[in-house]
Amino acid sequence: MRDELEQMIQSVARGGDWLGNAAGVVATDLADDSHLGDLLDAAEPDEDTVQFLRSSRLPRLRPILVVLAARASGGGEVDPELQYAAELLYAALAVHDAAIGPRHNKRRTLARRMLRGVGWMGSNRTLLRAMELVRHAPSPEVMGDLIDTLSAFHDGEEVAAAVREGRVPDIAAWQEHADGQIGAIFGFCCRVGAHVAGVGAGQLSAFSRFGKHLGRMWHVAEDVVLLGDTQGVEYLGGRALAGRPMLPVAVAVERDPTLAASWQRLVTEHDAEAAAAMFAGLRATRAVHGTREWMAREHWAARQALTRFEPSPYRHALERLASGLARAPYEDRAPELPSYVDADER
Repeated sequence: MRDELEQMIQSVARGGDWLGNAAGVVATDLADDSHLGDLLDAAEPDEDTVQFLRSSRLPRLRPILVVLAARASGGGEVDPELQYAAELLYAALAVHDAAIGPRHNKRRTLARRMLRGVGWMGSNRTLLRAMELVRHAPSPEVMGDLIDTLSAFHDGEEVAAAVREGRVPDIAAWQEHADGQIGAIFGFCCRVGAHVAGVGAGQLSAFSRFGKHLGRMWHVAEDVVLLGDTQGVEYLGGRALAGRPMLPVAVAVERDPTLAASWQRLVTEHDAEAAAAMFAGLRATRAVHGTREWMAREHWAARQALTRFEPSPYRHALERLASGLARAPYEDRAPELPSYVDADER
């Protein structure tokens, strides 16, 4: 059910071993995957939820970010429960995101079975378990961070709802949606680690910025890779129905405003011809290539956020995550990076 994400991760992995290197730096600190399912309900595990957790753990970036942030901030080992909380929060929000997606979608069907037909906030045991784990964190601010992350996710979903109603994505919509979804989760993971180390407000803010920019890069990387796949038209149609503002689409419409009509027809009428026309427009405007400038900016901003921390293997691992993610989607298209990128990152 996470085939799309798995394809993206496999493609990124071909661009380098950035995730493997980061995981290796903190391997001894990472919690055991096998406990994730048990955390939900030890007496009677929900098989749908366990299946979702197992499939949504790729690429285990959330716990890695928690540990790397703690170490980069000068802290020690991280309680496994905080790592599990970050992963469970991601799973809970991903379930909600899938549950409101297009009909006749396997991810949506599984997610709705998990929600049992009632309000997601009240019934989703995954989210409640994440909250219970966070409640025992050494810093009480972690719970406030979790609530702020949920609020950001709600804001991102409002943008998606507007797109599903026909709003044509622009750069601002893409940023707001990315910041409220994966960017908010990444920022939460980094701040959790920073709380463990007991850092001040300035470093917490720096990790929020790093997570935001890393989330934007992730957002673009997924779209760039999967739009280049053999099923790129189908992927574009699925994203339109889900209301996801895509940076390549925003760039294409900015370059050719007539494409807005194709996008609106695709969203409101679920028209296959409109999907094909929109996809052709992406090619004609070279919109995918046009996202490179934005990826370079986000990469630079992410690395700048980390300058508040002393150089260390853990800060460097975070920098490698940002650099690898910015580079990987374009490896087969235009390998040259901007001149300001360090030589060892090329």
